[in-house]
Amino acid sequence: MKIACVIYSNSEKYFELHQCATQSFRTFHPDIPLFSIDKNTPLPEGLDEGFHQLPAGVQKYVISLHVARQQGLDKLIILGADTITCSRLVEFIEGTEDILATLDYPYQFSITANGKLIQSPDDQTHVNADVVCFNNLEALAAIIKAAGGHSLYFEQGGLNEVLWTDDYNYSFRIIDYPYQESDVVYNTRAKGNICDTDGSKPWDKYTNQFFVEDGKLFTGADAKPKQIRVFHYCDGLFNSSDARSQGLITWWKEKGFNEVTKKFFVEQCNCDFFR
Repeated sequence: MKIACVIYSNSEKYFELHQCATQSFRTFHPDIPLFSIDKNTPLPEGLDEGFHQLPAGVQKYVISLHVARQQGLDKLIILGADTITCSRLVEFIEGTEDILATLDYPYQFSITANGKLIQSPDDQTHVNADVVCFNNLEALAAIIKAAGGHSLYFEQGGLNEVLWTDDYNYSFRIIDYPYQESDVVYNTRAKGNICDTDGSKPWDKYTNQFFVEDGKLFTGADAKPKQIRVFHYCDGLFNSSDARSQGLITWWKEKGFNEVTKKFFVEQCNCDFFR
């Protein structure tokens, strides 16, 4: 099996977080090639001329597909630049479904795009496009094509469309579903199985309860603690003003995590960001 990971960002806002994303993935996956592409990295040759006009998230999927085809990959992991890998991604590596997805915030995905209503079955099945794995590159290509009809969610809209409409027939599994029963969490649910409904950003009451046991990081606010495989900030950093983005990054660094967690990020994930 030929496997690799792509982490892509096109903004200086992500520079520090991008470094943490790449260092943490490499720490737990020294055997898996990583293609880390940021604002200062030359893009692979052969991309279509319209690449730079695409939304950033769609760019990430397009460049990932491009790399996967160039490298002849059988399995492709895609991670957002605002993620921290906290463990080996066993479920991604061993999973065989066409699409291995992970959960977004607990609200029902519902939007009209490409001439149809697209809905996740409920508020516990909405998937996020920043932590995903593909065993079928045609499924990734289908998501990119579908994303063209989404003016709000873009690649995330395309991913949910491919999973939740009858127009596609790709096999898939949501790694951390059902959330309450899952032993692991791969995405935003590490921040708490909640939504920010009033703009108060209530994440620290959950993230400050993380704990470490046997060298593994766990959620601490759940009846059943879950090992955190990937932490995803998912805080709208790219679409925010420079001042707001920097404020959020500083908040997460200084207040978002307890000292046990920051020590874990430094010592176990090789994230210099938290030193």
